[in-house]
Parts: sequence; C-alpha cells; structure tokens
Amino acid sequence: MKAIFLGIALLAIGGCASTTPPEAARVHGIAATDAPAIDACWRKVLTSPQHQALRARMGDHADSPTAAMKSNREKASPQEAAQLLSLQQDYLAPCRKMALESAAKVHPAIVAILTDSYARADANTAQLVSRQITWGEYVSENQAIVTHRRAELLAAGEAMQQQQVPPPR
Repeated sequence: MKAIFLGIALLAIGGCASTTPPEAARVHGIAATDAPAIDACWRKVLTSPQHQALRARMGDHADSPTAAMKSNREKASPQEAAQLLSLQQDYLAPCRKMALESAAKVHPAIVAILTDSYARADANTAQLVSRQITWGEYVSENQAIVTHRRAELLAAGEAMQQQQVPPPR
C-alpha cells in the first residue's frame, strides 16, 4: 500500500549516476517532482475510513503483516468486502494512477512491473471479496506480491544501469 515501489525504482535507476549523470538527474528530478504528491495520496489511503475499519485485518503496510494477521482463518464479511472495494476504488486507484504516470516518465519497464503487480493485488482482493480465501491468505499473498515487485524493480534498475555503462576500451 505504500509508494515505496516508486522510490525503489527511482533509486535503482538513480544508480546510473556514476555513468550517466544526465539520466540520473532526470530520474531524480521526476522523483523530486512526483514523490510528494504520491506520498500524500498514500497517506490518505492510510487515514481513510475504509482503511481504518480494516486496519486490524491487514495492517498499514502490505510488506509487514503480523503473525496474527497471517494466521487469521476468517473470511471477509460482506461489510468488510464492501469497505475493501471502496478503499480500492476511492483511494488506491488514484494513487496507482499517479504512480503509473510517474513511472511512465522513467521507463516502460517500470510501468510493466507496476501494472503486473497491481493486477496480482487486484486478483488477490477479488479472491478475498468473493470469500475464496481467508484474511490470512490475503495478507500473506499481498506480502509476497510486494516482495516480488521490489525484486523486479531492483532487477530492472540494475538492467537499465547496465545498459547505460559504456563498453570497456
């Protein structure tokens, strides 16, 4: 639920600073311009009534559910499902849109990683809302999705950095 993925992507790509200062400056400029609004958007997610109502079930950050959250065998109630869908539509979707727009300024690979990650998260939410999985399964899968996204963003940043390194002479 955090904009950390954008920060990771920008930092990974920012590693190009030693070989291509103009590219690093471009990426850092994007981060400086876009990150405050994206961070503010994610803070609104965390303070939303929907998130506050579901906080005990899923925590504030998808990458760090508690052991109790991960072992929760309860399924979402109809009210919880409605709150989660409202949270997704009213709060998450606008933040994701902002993050994708910012990522598009950086590199198409970052957009692809985020798009895939969001699709996986949406499929996970759909399974919880339709009562196919428990809250514990939901938060565990969300944690796996975030971990996978971070690894992909770091790998993409490294690949982009390698593409910028001039061949040895």
